[in-house]
Amino acid sequence: MPKPLDSKMKAVYFLALFIVMGVAATYFLSGQSSFLAPFSDVFRSIIAGVALFSSLFALRNYWVNLESTLSRIWLCFTIGMAFWFLSQLSWTVQTLVFNVRNPYPSIADVYRLVGYSALFGAIFVYMGIFQPVISKKIVTAAVTVALPTSAGVIPSILLAARGMMSQVNPATMLVSIAYPIFDLLLLGQAMLGLLVFTTTKLKGRVGTVWLLLKAGIVMNVFGDLLLSYTNLNGIYYEGHPLELFFHLGYVFFALAFYSHTKEL
Repeated sequence: MPKPLDSKMKAVYFLALFIVMGVAATYFLSGQSSFLAPFSDVFRSIIAGVALFSSLFALRNYWVNLESTLSRIWLCFTIGMAFWFLSQLSWTVQTLVFNVRNPYPSIADVYRLVGYSALFGAIFVYMGIFQPVISKKIVTAAVTVALPTSAGVIPSILLAARGMMSQVNPATMLVSIAYPIFDLLLLGQAMLGLLVFTTTKLKGRVGTVWLLLKAGIVMNVFGDLLLSYTNLNGIYYEGHPLELFFHLGYVFFALAFYSHTKEL
């Protein structure tokens, strides 16, 4: 059975809820005011920094040496979050310091795409620990979730790009398609982990952690899908409400990393 929440963990969840509600209210009440664009540029770095700090906290908690599996897992998670933080920070610098409007694609996208490889590695190694309990049924269930989602997401991106090949440069097209694909691969991995800790003899160990990880990845799936679509159609602007998906994703990641240190 999952451990009951202690007072500190409850406070963390309430703080996260307060932040989410406050940021959502800022987006929807500000409309497209001049305040919202710089707010979104700064906040994306702050919330990514929170997720990075949370992963560092977990890394410090589990670190032994490179021969330790848990050490390698949390090192990979931290590297992934570090690259995602660099991605958000470089976006902030480009927009606020160099006045680059919507730097997409840019070095920010390189950092973010590199970060995926570390996250893939972290979840892959994590699942390797529990390989004996991963049955064909669990793998099939995870694939059953990921494949239909892919069937809905990828054609949507290609449909948005249809007839625009001559207007969109290859780099933009490549990045716009790469994000949803990488997100869906992560979704499949996270779904596998969630099933392991909710349907096997390991039920209740870190199920909440994997639920939070999956929620964070789902937020990125929606965010990247909408970002790719709006960029391909030229309707994205700084402070667009779709950014809330990314902000929520970082909140879920931060909660997952911190919760893991309390559940295991």
